[in-house]
Amino acid sequence: METVLKANEKLEDLQCDGLQIIQSSKEYRFTTDAVLLANYCSNMQGKLCVEFGTGSGVISILVAHKKCPAHIVAIEIQPQLADMARRSVELNGLSGQIEVVCGDLKNAPQYVSKPADVVICNPPYRKQGSGERQLAPNIALCRHEIAVTLREVIETAAKTLNNRGTFYLVHQAERIAEIVTECSKVNLAVKEIVPVCPRPDKEPNLVLIRAVKCGGADCKLRLPIYIDGK
Repeated sequence: METVLKANEKLEDLQCDGLQIIQSSKEYRFTTDAVLLANYCSNMQGKLCVEFGTGSGVISILVAHKKCPAHIVAIEIQPQLADMARRSVELNGLSGQIEVVCGDLKNAPQYVSKPADVVICNPPYRKQGSGERQLAPNIALCRHEIAVTLREVIETAAKTLNNRGTFYLVHQAERIAEIVTECSKVNLAVKEIVPVCPRPDKEPNLVLIRAVKCGGADCKLRLPIYIDGK
């Protein structure tokens, strides 16, 4: 199928069984974090999954191909990114498995016909007013908590999931206490934490989190993942 690219767009190889994705030099581009999160998700076969803030669609595309969920609802608030994601889904022949919705993730329960089995999110990492603010509003929306806060992501995940449903999150390691606290407020039990380090001689800068709605209090701290193993 021929894919029509718009101005400033190009196709990039995802290095996974021929999967490709549309990227734009004027929009937020996915990073290693997204690939780590997609690979981290497990036990997805035959399940209903919702992705919050899909961006260009990379996580949903990788999860659909590798993890075999029954259906993914990929939510993106920015119309131009939702359009890119939708075209990338079509390009990879995944339209029957992934539904891209242009909307606010805080309305996620309205976009699914029943409570979801899984929610996945790679959210904006920085609070408003912290860190270097990107000049382009569309990029800032992806990096800073402008349209949604961490608390709202977690609260909406709890509302979207069924009992015993699973929430997968990647975030900055420095916000781990906040993540655990906010999850506990809405009955999401953090069951697993995976530190992510740039190299073996560096401290973790990211964490991968698995939480379960109405889960027990036990939590496992896994061995770190090293981005660069040298």
